[in-house]
Amino acid sequence: MAVILLSLSSCDNIYDDPSEMPGNNDKENSFSNIDATAYTNWVYIDLDKGTQTTLDYDNSADMPTDWTLAIHRYDIKTNSGSAYRTSYTSLDEVKTAVQKGTFPMPDASEFTQDEPSKITIDMSHMMEGHIDYADANINKVLGKWLNVDTSSMPPNYTMDGNVYLVRTSGGDVYAIQFTGYSNPYQSNTKGYISFDYEKIK
Repeated sequence: MAVILLSLSSCDNIYDDPSEMPGNNDKENSFSNIDATAYTNWVYIDLDKGTQTTLDYDNSADMPTDWTLAIHRYDIKTNSGSAYRTSYTSLDEVKTAVQKGTFPMPDASEFTQDEPSKITIDMSHMMEGHIDYADANINKVLGKWLNVDTSSMPPNYTMDGNVYLVRTSGGDVYAIQFTGYSNPYQSNTKGYISFDYEKIK
């Protein structure tokens, strides 16, 4: 059943526009239109430096030394970190609460670590009933940021409006709110990820 669900969730690009457009990263503490369209790539994000590095899914030799989270299509993993889904639906409200000292910071034990799972790496034979997967650690809490309903075609996308917290292995905490899963500059091509963030600890 798990494999079937993975197969269904991977069909979301059937109706995607194949064109690509460059990102638009001119806003502070924000990543816009991260190109996560390739199923064979991980995009490693360093929130502290505001940088990103794209590598093949099996390339660990060139992995950046410092990275906070990585994106594979809509899958997300952390760098030995953990995640928490807050009840806040506004990053500005989180920032204000932190400044006032009223933000209810969860205990470290309430954060969820990554766990073994699988990612789709080859969709070329999907219509023949064959999809290739690779083992990978995924954060299931961060994975809630986008729901892809494939019960009808084209799939229906619903983005979660809640703010997430990412806790690094060193104890830093970032608040993240996802703002997009498609490129508005090219027919809303799916697989372009956008989010705003703020370091709160």
